[in-house]
Amino acid sequence: MAIIEINQNFGEHTQLLAPFIAVIAITWVFLVYYSYKKYGTRMTIVYFLPIIIATLIIESAGVAGGRYYYSGYIIYLSVVGGAVPLIIILAWSVNLFLFMNLGKYFISKLYQKQNYVRIIFISFAAGVFGVCLDLLEDPIAHHNNWWIWGESLAGIKFFNVPILNFVGWFVLIFFMSIATLLIERSRFSENRKVLLSISSIAITGSVIFVVHALIVKLFGFIGLS
Repeated sequence: MAIIEINQNFGEHTQLLAPFIAVIAITWVFLVYYSYKKYGTRMTIVYFLPIIIATLIIESAGVAGGRYYYSGYIIYLSVVGGAVPLIIILAWSVNLFLFMNLGKYFISKLYQKQNYVRIIFISFAAGVFGVCLDLLEDPIAHHNNWWIWGESLAGIKFFNVPILNFVGWFVLIFFMSIATLLIERSRFSENRKVLLSISSIAITGSVIFVVHALIVKLFGFIGLS
């Protein structure tokens, strides 16, 4: 399978896909520009590139494993056998940047100490904000076939969306926020922060996979999946 694929049947088997893509694209451009103007080029790379790389791998693995698939998009990327729309990967970087900053604002009203506990609080808030969005977004996406869940998936579902999907959202945003905030807070130069953010993907990604796998096992043990 090619790394980059172009789909000739845009909008196939979907509804309102063009507005969905347009909203994500406009939001992504706006937030990247905002980050560039406020934090500069290198920190913008720190905020956006690692999550793009991480979610490309995670999403591609999810598609390759038959959990879900994406129909009707234009540009697809594949690294481990599953084709993922480019816009979905960009959407994840929007989620992380937006919810991490919302978490900073929210926690700043409740907890002023500048320590590692604050990073945990911010990351937890970011994860909760992400799940709140997904509780609205995923049922709409499922209804319009923006992404389609495998029919063989068992367990508790929320509007036909597996409950473990929402757990995955929280775990991903929580740990990516922790990694990003730790790098942001470090006293390294911005060049080193860029290198550290990219090289740390392997560690952060491994933690995400292990934690999510343990949660899946736990849900299976208590009969929720």
